[in-house]
Amino acid sequence: MSDSSQQTAEFQRLIHAFDVFSQASETLQRSYRELQDEAHRLATDLALANTELERSLVEKESFKNYLKNILESLGNGVLVIDQQGILTICNPAAAAMLRLSADLAKTPVHFCELPIPEDLKIFLAGLLGSVDFADHDIELHHETVNGEQQWLSISAALLNDHQNRRSGLTLVVKDITRVKELEVETQRSKQLQVMGEMAVQLAHEVRNPLGSIELFASLLGSELSEGSEHKAWADQIVTGVKFLNHIVTNMLTFTRESVPQLKNFDLRAVVIETLDFFDPILRQRAIQVSQPTEPAAGMDVWGDPEMLRQMLMNLFMNALQAMPESGQLSVRLKDEGSEWIQMNVEDTGVGISTENLTRIFDPFFTTNAKGTGLGLALVGQIVRKHGGEIRAQSEFGKGTQFVILLPRRSMAMARPESVAASS
Repeated sequence: MSDSSQQTAEFQRLIHAFDVFSQASETLQRSYRELQDEAHRLATDLALANTELERSLVEKESFKNYLKNILESLGNGVLVIDQQGILTICNPAAAAMLRLSADLAKTPVHFCELPIPEDLKIFLAGLLGSVDFADHDIELHHETVNGEQQWLSISAALLNDHQNRRSGLTLVVKDITRVKELEVETQRSKQLQVMGEMAVQLAHEVRNPLGSIELFASLLGSELSEGSEHKAWADQIVTGVKFLNHIVTNMLTFTRESVPQLKNFDLRAVVIETLDFFDPILRQRAIQVSQPTEPAAGMDVWGDPEMLRQMLMNLFMNALQAMPESGQLSVRLKDEGSEWIQMNVEDTGVGISTENLTRIFDPFFTTNAKGTGLGLALVGQIVRKHGGEIRAQSEFGKGTQFVILLPRRSMAMARPESVAASS
């Protein structure tokens, strides 16, 4: 082959190679553009996916906070315990009812390590170990670390995961202490109603013979020599009958819905009259009496004289029971301004223990084996009916003081925030 033919063939191969290179370049450019388009599309899709993911996370966080706010605002306690017994959720209400600290309530911990009633631990252990689980409702009664009595109502339900497998327990806790107290009060009211019906019948049966005994003892005493032993015995019979009649009156007054017949009267005069009634037994027991020395003028109160006289008789009877042999009884009145009169009744008797001091105004509560438990309860009732206040101060073994505020004008006025300190 001549040189010219050879050159022509090489030139043609070169042109063919250039054409192949050009086609390959075009193919590469087209693929690159397609790759760019795909990358742009993927970037757009990724941006949209990120935006949707961020929105979903925000919604989930918002929903989580929403559920958290609901749990924290619920009045009932909510507990969640997983299948291993770990406390995973405890809302503030549950922590307060079970007396759990805020840090302990937020820390995953096994229920056996919690300072909760043992009966509740036994209940939870039984539910977690149960094969055939059924919803349970129980009531637990226990004493808190502060010595308070507490009733809890607990409802337990099974908690399942997304695959419908058991994953733990959900507990709803309610403090029903007040409900139980109301049930006791209702039962007590029923007892009082029955007692009221019995008291009315008892009063009629007892008062007639008591009146006869008092009459005959008084007639007998009037015929005996003053200062004789028999005269003293007759006087003691009359005094004893009056005290028996006072006990019957207490029962009737406490069980009836009596309304005070209000008027303006001198409280000091009623105090002195009542002390005079007790004078024989006070002398017999060598009890020294300190009567009100305040001026008669300015000691008027707005109330029912007979009800307040009965209140005083119960206070004095309580003092006599606290001083069986000797002691001192003092009554003081104090002007508390234009609205209130303060009365202090103090004895030097055996006193009242701290644990009993909060219960002395409860019906039927008494530390005296021979007492009815109605005297101080009636005192509190009479003071409340007059719109006043009463509190007791006592030191066991040294004596007791009752501080009473009574209104000057109307029981409709605002009650004092607290009883003034005794002077």
